Amino acid sequence: MTVPRLYDDLAYLWPMLSPPEHYEAEAEVLIDLIDRHFKRAEGDRYSVLELGAGGGHTLVHLADDYDCTAVDLSEPMLANCKRLVPQVQTIVGDMRSIRLGETFDAVFIHDAVDYMLSEDDVRRTLDTVAVHLKPDGLCVVAPTYTRETFIDGDVADDGTTTDNAELTYFSYVHDPDPTDDTFEMILLYLIRDAQTRGVEVIEDRHTCGLFSNEQWLTWMGDAGFEARQEEADAGDPRGPGGEPWSLFVGIRK
Repeated sequence: MTVPRLYDDLAYLWPMLSPPEHYEAEAEVLIDLIDRHFKRAEGDRYSVLELGAGGGHTLVHLADDYDCTAVDLSEPMLANCKRLVPQVQTIVGDMRSIRLGETFDAVFIHDAVDYMLSEDDVRRTLDTVAVHLKPDGLCVVAPTYTRETFIDGDVADDGTTTDNAELTYFSYVHDPDPTDDTFEMILLYLIRDAQTRGVEVIEDRHTCGLFSNEQWLTWMGDAGFEARQEEADAGDPRGPGGEPWSLFVGIRK
């Protein structure tokens, strides 16, 4: 798997590109799912594993109430996570193959699952989830797009300013070959140095998987989950059409 630059030499941009506060509403959805499933009482603590945890911007909102473990393929991103949430255990590993030798009450995969490009990738990842879940444990998988929600030509932009630089970025999502199971996300970063006022332009291309709702539910069922699809209000609309956040929720049989 080719690692996009955002998860390698450009990982230092992540806290500026997608700050932790952007994940607060999504974290609240996850907390509600966990608490409702386990009928959590005051003082109960559950263990949560996030595969593809990146910089820890979701786990930072969970770490006070749950015992959290973060797995990611990118060491620089996990370094961001450790700085942000030092109490979280961080482990470098591939979600398709890692085996930690322990089980958790809940396993969560956010949009890192987008980088699973084939049915085999997804099935291996869901096997990893099943291996790490206790019986009756909760699995939540949240791809950015499914076949039903994908918007060819979707564009977004944002920006932020720090003491040293101004950062503006644009994302463009398109499907160069509608007959296969992938799409491409192109990120452009414009970094303006606060002292020299010079602007560096960086292009970063990401290849991502694209599957249907039916495929996700079938594959989760085959991995041993009672699976369902849920839609949740995660604050800001997820797409240009104002779509809610679509999640695949599984209970380990």
